[in-house]
Amino acid sequence: PPPTPPPTPPPYTETKSSAASDVYKRQDQAISEYEASIRIDQQFHPAKVNLAILLSQEGKNERAEQLLRSVVDEQPGMLEVAYSLGLLLVEMQEYQEAVNYLEQASAGLPERARIHYNLGLLYQHLQDSIRAEQKLREALALAPGSLEFQSALADHYLKRGLFEQARPIAEAMARMHPNEPIGGPMLNFIRQNTEK
Repeated sequence: PPPTPPPTPPPYTETKSSAASDVYKRQDQAISEYEASIRIDQQFHPAKVNLAILLSQEGKNERAEQLLRSVVDEQPGMLEVAYSLGLLLVEMQEYQEAVNYLEQASAGLPERARIHYNLGLLYQHLQDSIRAEQKLREALALAPGSLEFQSALADHYLKRGLFEQARPIAEAMARMHPNEPIGGPMLNFIRQNTEK
């Protein structure tokens, strides 16, 4: 029998890899444009911050750190940038220095629950349970309905064996978020460990 001809390839259609390639091209173009803007004006802080974000997304954390540090040094009042630098330093596992920047952001932006939350998680990682609890409580006080913040504080208590402190938070989670599979099971766990 004659050989079977190869199948005809389908007509060209844009694939995910083609779309991703376009995203990378646009990102590379944005990086080039931000770098050009910074070469023209070393004090153009928005370009430095945006460039740092793009570089961080590409895993170029050292260059991103340099850019964010320069903005914080030149404009100490830009607390959102101090917060971003703190988060980047956490990602780079430079925890003690990250605490300094997150504390600075927390003090200057006390209404930002997410900053307190992230600082609380960092303190928890550093095994400073008193400061971790304080910051997680501050976050929850600012956003009492946040399942994420409720869960973090309850988990903090549970890890320390403080079941009675975790109980009202688990009850609130079960009541406020009945369709989420966390409050009820957590409450059951607390009951199992306290009703012996």
